[in-house]
Amino acid sequence: MVGFDEAKYDFWPKIDSKIVLAVLCVLVAADRVWEIIITKRQQLVCLNAIVVPEELRAIIPPEIFHRARIYELHKTELLIWKFLIDLLLTLLELILGFYAFLWGLAAKTLQPLTEEEIWVSLIFVFYLTIYICLRFLPILIYDKCLLELRYGMRGKFPWYLYCCVGLLAFFLSQLVLLPVTLGIVFIVKLLGYFFFLWFWLFWALFTLLLVFFLPYCCIPCIGRQVVLPDGTALYAEVKRVCDVVGFPMKRVFIIKTRTMQYSNAYFYGSCCLKRIVIFDTLLLNKGLDVSELHPFEVGRGLTNIQVAGVVCHELGHWKFGHFYKATIIMKLHFLLTMLLFGLLFHCPYLYEAVGFEPGLCPIIVGFILVLRVALTPYLTLANVLMLWNLRRFEYAADRFAHRMGYSMQLRMALVKIYADHMSFPVYDNCYAIWHHTHPTILQRLAYQQRLDNKERSQ
Repeated sequence: MVGFDEAKYDFWPKIDSKIVLAVLCVLVAADRVWEIIITKRQQLVCLNAIVVPEELRAIIPPEIFHRARIYELHKTELLIWKFLIDLLLTLLELILGFYAFLWGLAAKTLQPLTEEEIWVSLIFVFYLTIYICLRFLPILIYDKCLLELRYGMRGKFPWYLYCCVGLLAFFLSQLVLLPVTLGIVFIVKLLGYFFFLWFWLFWALFTLLLVFFLPYCCIPCIGRQVVLPDGTALYAEVKRVCDVVGFPMKRVFIIKTRTMQYSNAYFYGSCCLKRIVIFDTLLLNKGLDVSELHPFEVGRGLTNIQVAGVVCHELGHWKFGHFYKATIIMKLHFLLTMLLFGLLFHCPYLYEAVGFEPGLCPIIVGFILVLRVALTPYLTLANVLMLWNLRRFEYAADRFAHRMGYSMQLRMALVKIYADHMSFPVYDNCYAIWHHTHPTILQRLAYQQRLDNKERSQ
């Protein structure tokens, strides 16, 4: 028997495999059709957004807005095609028993050498990766042969270069996927019934350690992190804000980035590990002399008072304990995910529904079926709720900055950051709820305006 001992999991009532297959197909269809609907909504919003929104007309030239709109139209149409292809192929994979066929092919390949599940899993993943590359071809062809011509977006590279990059990516992916597959199968067999709880415990400890080691392991990949230097005008502005709420200036850092152009600042950590980190790309001209910059970098970034407004927003995250709350929510979410995963992973009828013989339950196939299909309702609901909570945190931090008297500075900072990056600003509300971690620029500006109006009316 491959996978797990079915006799140990007889708590599952007898379920007709055809019913299980029908449920899986409904889950896939509902998820993909809904994604198509909300992406189509975003496409229609984009089609109707012909002129620059009034709030942004002072900073966005019409030609820049037009280019961003064309890019958004291209992206949404490609996504619709992607979801449609994925819907059709996923349904065919489930109904025709694709995973059982591919597992049988992998087993026959190794039959003269071994029947051990761990080695068959490696060949299965190798074949599956080839299939995924072929699966992606209709999307690539649709994009390069139709959409780029329709929207006048010429590709930067010839088609044969895309093929070469694809082949390179395929072989490099094997260096990651094969060891990961080996590790998953080995660990599940080693830990036994409650392996999913061990997975949760490992992840919980890893994320806690990451808080300690993030400044020393991950940040150096972006640039050099130093304490915000004393004696500068920026230090004085930031200190004025931090002193009001009692945040120590020795926990305010700046990252001297190497090649990054994205402007950002963030808060993370707790107690003695808490810190506010400001990217130098957030500063006007990166805090450098104009002669040290590339031409496109000149004029980008915020004034000192605007940076203080952004820092005030980050202090709101600290004051309201958003880091603690987000950490607890993520750990509870992953615990519930692992409990549901363990329950579904040990359901033998799930494997029979997609074409496996009774008693044949490959571990790696179980991971794919549960994470990609069976857990879809919970993962979708959890994702929407967590995105809503993250946006709620952002509004709360904006409200804190408003109470601190930095509403106008924050508003100007948001507009300037947007002007520096020039992404498309108009989004369908339903699409934004489903996909965005932050409120859109128009939503945040409107929220600040409502706070101002409320303050004036009192």
